[in-house]
Amino acid sequence: MIQKIAFIGVTGNLAPFVYKELIKQGIIIKALVRNLDKVKKIPNFPKEIQIIQGDLSNLDDLRELFSDTDAVYLNLSTSNSEALFQPEIDGIKNVIKVAKEKDINRIFHVSAVTAAYPEFAQGAELFINDIRKVGYHLLKESNIPCTFFHCSWIMDTIEFSMRKGNTLQGFKSIRYPIFWLAGKDLGKMIMNAVKQSDHSLTKDYIMQGKEAITFKEALKRYSSTYSPNLKVQLAPIWLLKTIGLFNKEARLAAQMASFFSNYKEEFKAKQTWKELGEPIHNIENFMHS
Repeated sequence: MIQKIAFIGVTGNLAPFVYKELIKQGIIIKALVRNLDKVKKIPNFPKEIQIIQGDLSNLDDLRELFSDTDAVYLNLSTSNSEALFQPEIDGIKNVIKVAKEKDINRIFHVSAVTAAYPEFAQGAELFINDIRKVGYHLLKESNIPCTFFHCSWIMDTIEFSMRKGNTLQGFKSIRYPIFWLAGKDLGKMIMNAVKQSDHSLTKDYIMQGKEAITFKEALKRYSSTYSPNLKVQLAPIWLLKTIGLFNKEARLAAQMASFFSNYKEEFKAKQTWKELGEPIHNIENFMHS
């Protein structure tokens, strides 16, 4: 039974949904943190989490983190295609190396549904997904039992990524419905996977919500439920590309908008729900329930 987890990516936006559930179940968490100021800025950050200051690029830091732990939880991200050190490739290579040294029983990895089903993008490419797929296959071929959580769009990103002042800013190019999943459901399902991981199998879980709705509908329903004064703004790709000539954030947004413009997600979570439980939240209640 897993009793102690080494957590990498504890300051990420989705991390609280997971570590809160782990702590509720009495699981001890050791977290690798590069910038301690980030932790100090997180409201109500759990005192129970043991912080190891260090970097994913440093093998000795990982050795300290993995010491006396049963499993590793990876919550990594990619935003710069030109970075010399890519967390989801080079970082994963380091994790695999030290995990083998320390006899880690399992690696849990949060990924995207497009890593498991790149065909949903219908031929479109995005450097983030290309890098993510490499990391996924590195873990798959590591001979360490892994549990992958391939996530669809998370509802909470509407709040912490798309809300800009009195507007909700999204992509006009995304046409097809998406199986939005609440962060709270994600956390509970991951916790159930941790509890059920006394086996040697590598598992792939597709993390999707119950209702498939379009990007535009999701933002409109969010606005009408939580803040009717919020104005929904959907930017076309050409505008994002133009702004992106002078702004890095807009440039990345344009690349994502292009990647998801013909994204056609299919429901693949039946087995996940059978093993980890069904999600219970929707756009109207995920912020309050």
